[in-house]
Parts: sequence; C-alpha cells; structure tokens
Amino acid sequence: MSDLESYIPMIKFFARFLGTDAEVIVYDTNKEEVVLIENPFNPEMGVGSEIPDLEKKFLKQELYKEEESIVNYRAFSSERKKLRSATHFIKNANRELIGMLTINYKVDELIELRSVLNRIISGSEPIQYKGENFYESFNLSFEDLMNNTIQEALTNFHVPPERLSHDEKMELIRMLDEKGTFLLKGSIAELAKILHTSETSIYRYISKL
Repeated sequence: MSDLESYIPMIKFFARFLGTDAEVIVYDTNKEEVVLIENPFNPEMGVGSEIPDLEKKFLKQELYKEEESIVNYRAFSSERKKLRSATHFIKNANRELIGMLTINYKVDELIELRSVLNRIISGSEPIQYKGENFYESFNLSFEDLMNNTIQEALTNFHVPPERLSHDEKMELIRMLDEKGTFLLKGSIAELAKILHTSETSIYRYISKL
C-alpha cells in the first residue's frame, strides 16, 4: 500500500461523517489527478480527472512549503453553489508532498439562514446608508464587481492600503468576507496585489475569521 492509499479509509470516514453537503477529494500530486472523490458535486469529476485550476495554483505557488493546510477559502461549485473549502497537503515521512485533500462544503443554506437571523435581529425596515454605493451588478462583470467592492471597503481606512496595520487588514478582510468578495475568482490575488503582500498571507487572514 502506498503512503497516499493509507489515508483512504480515514478520508472515507470523514466523508460519511460530514454528509452529502461535503465533497471530499484526494489528489495525487505526482500524477496531478483525482484518486478518490466522495459525495461529488460535479458528476463529470471522478477518479482519474485532472486536478482543478485552484489546486494547481496551490502547487505552482508551492504553498505546501509554507503551510500544512489552507482553510476557509471560498469557492463556487460547477453549479455555482457557494462553498467553504479547505485543502490539506499530504506529505510522506520525508516531508515530501504526495497528495492533497480538499473538502468543499455547501454554505448557500447557511448564508440564507444568516440573512433570516439578521432580519429577525435588526428588523426588516429599509435603512438608508450614507456614503455607501450600491451597484447594479447585472451591468458589471465579476472583475468589476470585485474591484469596486474592494475599493469601497478601503475607503473606510484613512491610510494607503500598503500601510494598513495587522488589525486594520483583519477588519478589511472581515468586511470583504461578509460581502462575499472571496467567492469571486481572482479576489485573493487582486487583494494581495493591492496590499502589497502574498496570497498566502491573505489566506492566513481569512483562516482567522
């Protein structure tokens, strides 16, 4: 039995415990393909399928050399369902990368529940917020919407983005997360560029929310 195969029974247990709202995938990073998938969200993905672009990006950036895991990042399923995701880098006894375990959890219903709770707590009367811009998102691309949201959030701070303190960065990332910014493809890279930091640092901030 290979080092990677020895993880399979435990990972299948995780999948059974988490239930059908959790997709659990194991990738062989040497072959760059799926070796196990439980509760698949995409019927076209199976054993032997190619590693998705996001996990490929983790490999290209060699995040496994700095982190054991990337947790609580946001993604979309093939059906545009909102996901909370985590990827663990599987290494052998020599600390060499041999695989990745990704868990994708559907959060659409939880987000709707949060909205219901907010209405119960805050009431349903419309509130006019001074200084806040609302965009007709159907006229904007994902990229435009993402950039507008980031720039709008930055106006709450009175220093250039690269001079934000650790606490200010945490507050900024919390604000963006509440707006769903990190569900948009490329948002992590764009924010890292604006803050003059690495994408790994942004993932680390998000994991602390």
